[in-house]
Amino acid sequence: MIAQDIYAFLASSEALQTALNASEGDSKIYPNFARLSSRVPFLVYSSTNPGGTEDEVLNDEDLTLIITADTYAQTVAISYILTSLLDLTETQIPSNTYNIYYAKKIGGNDYADELGRHVRALNFTFKFNKKIINQ
Repeated sequence: MIAQDIYAFLASSEALQTALNASEGDSKIYPNFARLSSRVPFLVYSSTNPGGTEDEVLNDEDLTLIITADTYAQTVAISYILTSLLDLTETQIPSNTYNIYYAKKIGGNDYADELGRHVRALNFTFKFNKKIINQ
């Protein structure tokens, strides 16, 4: 549910855009899978449990952010940027629809993909609720 808001927040980070070698036409941040024409480094995000129930005080959503790069050092540098942006951030992540109160890195792993590129997956949990819009 909040994946669009997280995307917008990450795409607005100058440090992350620089580390990804992003361009105006390609943020190099993709939902679920990268484009076939994508060059490393890039970031893929996916939600493992979008949403929650209406009776919860706060909804939970888990997002996995997968960094793919040519070098291990590059994946580590980008993971540090992501962690500084999201893990227990004091800055509220902007959203027109949700109040996003909490983000916590809960794990991750490193591996190599079938092309021999370095990959680091970071798992985050977000707590949020829908904004009440006065009519």
